Amino acid sequence: MILDGFRFIAITAVLFYHLTSPYVAHYPHTDFLFHVFKFGYLGVYIFFMISGFVINYTLENTSNLFSFLRNRFARLFPAMLLCSLITFLVAGLLTKPQDITEAHQVRNFLPSLTFTNPALWTLFTGKTFHWINGSYWTLWVELQFYILAAVIYYTDKRHFLRNFILVAVLISVFKDFPNLGGATHSRIIYWWRTSTGIFNLTFNICWFCFGIYFYQLFKGLPFGIRHLRSYGWLAIALCLAWDLHNFYENPGDMLICCVLMCFLFLLMIYWKNALACLENRMVTYIGKISYSIYLIHEVVGLLLINSYSHYLGPFAFLAPFLVILMAIVFAAVSFKFYESKIVEWFRGHVRSPALNK
Repeated sequence: MILDGFRFIAITAVLFYHLTSPYVAHYPHTDFLFHVFKFGYLGVYIFFMISGFVINYTLENTSNLFSFLRNRFARLFPAMLLCSLITFLVAGLLTKPQDITEAHQVRNFLPSLTFTNPALWTLFTGKTFHWINGSYWTLWVELQFYILAAVIYYTDKRHFLRNFILVAVLISVFKDFPNLGGATHSRIIYWWRTSTGIFNLTFNICWFCFGIYFYQLFKGLPFGIRHLRSYGWLAIALCLAWDLHNFYENPGDMLICCVLMCFLFLLMIYWKNALACLENRMVTYIGKISYSIYLIHEVVGLLLINSYSHYLGPFAFLAPFLVILMAIVFAAVSFKFYESKIVEWFRGHVRSPALNK
């Protein structure tokens, strides 16, 4: 499926960004690798667009809210548990507690395994929490999107697109309320910015909206100047442009990424043959198992590179490639013998309360 090809693009970008960036990986690599992959962080936003597309499809093919949340949990939690444990163990074996401290603290399993923002745990307990792996921040954004989309969809399936876009625009504008003169009291502004910082879907919801719109196009829903939904698309584009201008360090890079991905989605919908290369069996398989690759790659990968790349001598620059290969092999084994089995068990044994009566 071409969507798995898109996932391949996204995971490849993220992998090489994290494992070749001189700001986080200390090994004798060449500057060439960093300059080639320095835009790889944009892969995260490609994942958000893909999620918008996929979750809209999933909602339409899932009978109720319980089943949707059960399937999401079954898909996400097992890999998160396994990868968090491995990250914790590898960090304990290869580093001292003062190095990569977040991967050494047992309490950091709480935000990681619940896919929640560590700031919430810090706020309620007074203790400092982190994700075990910094890359896990995207799962919190995804979780917020899943819940919001599911609630809106199962409340009014017929008008899901209209309702979601309205809510998305309101959420996007919400974070700018103090800047627009909506709040002047310093304490109100503080809590307003704190809440939007914690519930950070406000900064990313437009990417999901693009994915939803492309799914609607894929289904054959008409768009044109006479259709109100087209103005919703325009509103989302304007919100994203505002966010890029005001909240992102590299708005030009992100705009180019958005335009390119929109172009690829349009090719998938209207000229699928142009993307035949993304239907390669190996490409789509890596895209299919990209979730586990994403969860395991950063901390474990960097520790392996920093600890063992010197054994490669003049070929130390190959270390990221070897680590990526290891991550792919791990994900393939995990997906076949662990994740897929648990998903199958959940769907067979954890049923909706209404069906158990």
